[in-house]
Amino acid sequence: MSVLSKILKNNRICVTVAVIIAIAANLSQMIYIVYIGELVNRIENREKITSALVTILACFLVSNVVTVYLKHYSGRYAAEKMAHTLRMGFIGKILSMQREKAGSDSENRDGNDAGSVMSKVQNELSRADEYLSTTFFDITDMLLTGVLVFVFLMFQNILLTLVIFVPTLLILFYVKWSSRRLSGIVSSALIEKEKMNRVSYSLVNAFPAVKIYNGDEMCISTFEKSLENWGKHEADMEKLNALYNSLSGILSRVPMLLLITVGGFMVIKGNIMLGTLIVFLNMQSSLTNSIMNLPSWISGFKVFSTNLDKLKIN
Repeated sequence: MSVLSKILKNNRICVTVAVIIAIAANLSQMIYIVYIGELVNRIENREKITSALVTILACFLVSNVVTVYLKHYSGRYAAEKMAHTLRMGFIGKILSMQREKAGSDSENRDGNDAGSVMSKVQNELSRADEYLSTTFFDITDMLLTGVLVFVFLMFQNILLTLVIFVPTLLILFYVKWSSRRLSGIVSSALIEKEKMNRVSYSLVNAFPAVKIYNGDEMCISTFEKSLENWGKHEADMEKLNALYNSLSGILSRVPMLLLITVGGFMVIKGNIMLGTLIVFLNMQSSLTNSIMNLPSWISGFKVFSTNLDKLKIN
């Protein structure tokens, strides 16, 4: 993860601004939902709805729209800056390594290095770059939202928060246990892909010599074996992703069912107002969405971190 730390450090200003705006957007949305709950409580109690309450709701609605727009803009900008840092850092590292090795390597060694670089560009670099550009900040934002929602709800009602949090903890343990195999499968798939690229490059680069010594059949056999192994690893990874997402989708509904049951009973008993339950139901959906997508996020991050571990940047 030293590569990711270096990327974050080189873009710390953009990342910090994006995180601050994301926090502001989430807080704005939470406060807006709380005032919606207050509006419902006043309607339930048949109290007067003042113009000040309506004005506050309108202000937070506008604030939510603006901050959400800024959150997406700043997040995408920071993500693209990080992806650019990764691309340029990798190219700079390759160029510096070539300058150090200039004139000291044999032709065969150069061929192996070129094959390895081609493999990294086609696989590790392209996948890591795509993940940084399209997914990294979306996941960061959802996880940040989950943490803020939990802290916010603790100040609203501890019992209802625990009703959501306890089954959520069980889901988190399940996700942690179920994702152990992903890292090994991803690493094995990348190794087989690199073997395929090395064989392809060597066959094209030294085809006359390979043909003279009848080495083409051996190269093709090696390539097909690596291709078969790579296909098996990719199929296993897709099966695990499908299994994790299916089970997670079912388990993520448990907190909502418990919240409706316990919260509805508390409303009937008069322990809480209907507006408070509506606030929890709205905010619980944000927490549930984060939990429901955790398996696919973890599998994607496993792929991303494994790819980064195989890259070096300046």
